[in-house]
Amino acid sequence: QWDFETIRTVDPWGTEVGRRFRGGLRRWNMTVQWWLAAYVHRRAPRQYPLLRNAWTMLASAYWHGLHGGQYLSFLTVPLWLAAEAAAEAALGGYFGVPLEKLGGWKGSLLRGAQWFLKMRAFEYLSMGFVLRGAAATLRFWASVHFCLHVLPL
Repeated sequence: QWDFETIRTVDPWGTEVGRRFRGGLRRWNMTVQWWLAAYVHRRAPRQYPLLRNAWTMLASAYWHGLHGGQYLSFLTVPLWLAAEAAAEAALGGYFGVPLEKLGGWKGSLLRGAQWFLKMRAFEYLSMGFVLRGAAATLRFWASVHFCLHVLPL
């Protein structure tokens, strides 16, 4: 009746190697992701994806506990999701094909850059979980000039 997929909560390969920010999120804490998608994300208005993602991340932050740094990190996620979608759409429009189908060195370079930025964003946002407090998280982000808040903007 039950198998490994029923209880598997993290896909390390997909989290670490996947190039998309959204994909990395979906492969981390997958059981909670399923619950959030089924009971929070799908109930939010479709016409406002940024608010829909923010609502979902707010619920996820509450799920993780009452730590200000985690709220700050979770509420930065919609910014990165919107930036990734906008960048992929702009690049797809510029090259005439989606980024995953763009061949040659340009496609490899752009996909590699996307993976690199995803990993830096995960590291940057993880500080809310490491430091937990809002003041400590903001102090750290200020020490690097909020660079990974400015970049997606």
